Amino acid sequence: MKSSSPELHSLEYENSKRPRRSCKSKICGVPLWILSILLLVVVIVIVVPIAVMFGKKKNGAPRSDVLVPLYVYPNPGAWDPLFEAAERHPELNFTAVVNPASGPGDGPVPDGNYTRDIPRLNSYPNIRTVGYVSTSWTNRNISLALADIQTYSKWATNSTIPNLGMRGIFLDETPAAWTAESQEYLENVASAIRSDSGLGSDPLIIQNPGTIPDQRFMPSCNLSVVFEGTYDTYQIYGFHKTISAFQSSSNSDRSALAAVVHNFPASLSSKKENSLVKDLRHVAGSIFLTGLSVDYYSSFWDGWAGFAGDMAAK
Repeated sequence: MKSSSPELHSLEYENSKRPRRSCKSKICGVPLWILSILLLVVVIVIVVPIAVMFGKKKNGAPRSDVLVPLYVYPNPGAWDPLFEAAERHPELNFTAVVNPASGPGDGPVPDGNYTRDIPRLNSYPNIRTVGYVSTSWTNRNISLALADIQTYSKWATNSTIPNLGMRGIFLDETPAAWTAESQEYLENVASAIRSDSGLGSDPLIIQNPGTIPDQRFMPSCNLSVVFEGTYDTYQIYGFHKTISAFQSSSNSDRSALAAVVHNFPASLSSKKENSLVKDLRHVAGSIFLTGLSVDYYSSFWDGWAGFAGDMAAK
């Protein structure tokens, strides 16, 4: 074998002195900065949607209050379903409309059954009591409506029965169609309620037209019952869309709207009930549902506890 030339040995020596280049800036010929971008894209496209999907709430409906037309006469134990629901769901707020005699009654305070249980209602931090006053579509003499409001107001200062006071007024049978006279009537009533210290510093004013009202009535209340009717009426006439459209056109917050649904069919499943409650929670800040078809508000229906659970669900 022939020996190598001196020039060849010299070249090999020089090459051996040079530092070897490693592939730290590339992987398989692809620059690392490109691979970093590709990895970021993978995270955004795959990982983030999965995290969002698992992070979603099961129900997805916003929180609403329960508006209870408490026209149930308080025989001992008659209001227990409401007390039990308030205890079971402390995160759920209830507004109880107290109605001793289509109003406060003729005396300075209602009878002993009411004076026993109203203070108990007021002891719950998640129950707000309001007194019932009829306006007969603003045809009732306003002095009579104001007198009812004054009677409720004085309950708060009764020295012999503590914690009897109301924290707002439920104005029943208010008009949906606007007239200047009706607007003036309701504005005067609202002013009297708001200026009456016996109803608290921020009294709740509820109007009940039972359907979509003229939006000019909205400033004179905190809450308007924009639907009161049967389950079939709500579904057949698409009141979800109607209420949603009114919310948008009147620039009203969802919390200013209430829906009261009765005649929920006993033949429908609990899944259907849950779906209805979820639907209502998307358009109304206060809700009541009952399966009763007569005397809807004079007793608690068999599905009351399930309805309260659906309202409390996240």
